[in-house]
Amino acid sequence: MSSPPPPPQDDLEATVAMPRVQPPPPPQRRQIDPAVVEPREPVRVAPQPAPAAPPVEGTLIPPPTRTVVVERPQYDFGHPVGFVFARFFAFLIDVALVSVVVTSLAYSLIAFNPITGLPTNSQRGFDATFALGIAIALVYVWICEAIFGTTIAKLMLGLHVFAVRGGPVGLGRAFVRGLLRPIDLLVIGGIMALLPGHRRLGDLLGGTVVAHGGMRRFGPILGWVLLLVVAGLPIVLAGPHPTFQSLVAFWEFLPGILARLWLLPHTLLGLPH
Repeated sequence: MSSPPPPPQDDLEATVAMPRVQPPPPPQRRQIDPAVVEPREPVRVAPQPAPAAPPVEGTLIPPPTRTVVVERPQYDFGHPVGFVFARFFAFLIDVALVSVVVTSLAYSLIAFNPITGLPTNSQRGFDATFALGIAIALVYVWICEAIFGTTIAKLMLGLHVFAVRGGPVGLGRAFVRGLLRPIDLLVIGGIMALLPGHRRLGDLLGGTVVAHGGMRRFGPILGWVLLLVVAGLPIVLAGPHPTFQSLVAFWEFLPGILARLWLLPHTLLGLPH
């Protein structure tokens, strides 16, 4: 096997004599100086006045105003004279009903008055028991007017007690009405109830007004039913015979009670009997 021939001499010399190429130097980084911003004063711009509105010719109409109208409730009083008599008899019926029922029960169930210690079948003992019944009747009128605005007799006659400012009457207004009732019973209340406002002195100071209620049709029926129920309590609780005896005691002792009531103002005023 023969070896390859050696390269020619001319080509070897050309290769040896070939110059070397140097790589270019790396580029230098350019340094940029930071910009220097000189401070300047702020530019002040004067506010421009708003353009004036063009003149309007004609009559300037103001915007409509909203008015709130507070309607006062309209009360129904009916005929003035009949209204006054209805109020008077309603109070008498309430007091008579409750006082007679309480006195009848006390006479039938209690032999001696627990306050005075007197027997109930004597004149003085019966007087004390009847006075207790009247006191309970006045409390009944006060509570019923304060909570319900009416009583049994007022329901019968279609009357109702209203608070002028609305809402229930309340214990305070009802108490003022009852406290001034004796003064109103001395003619002044009837005269004031005949005036256009139809309010007696107790109504003016108590902030109340009495008029026909909303239960005008159903109220009298309910009033008569309650009257019969309350009037029958002595028969149910004490029995028919003791209740009849208590009514006989009323017939026996009532003239003495009326005589004492007649002499009371003479005794207080020092007038001759």
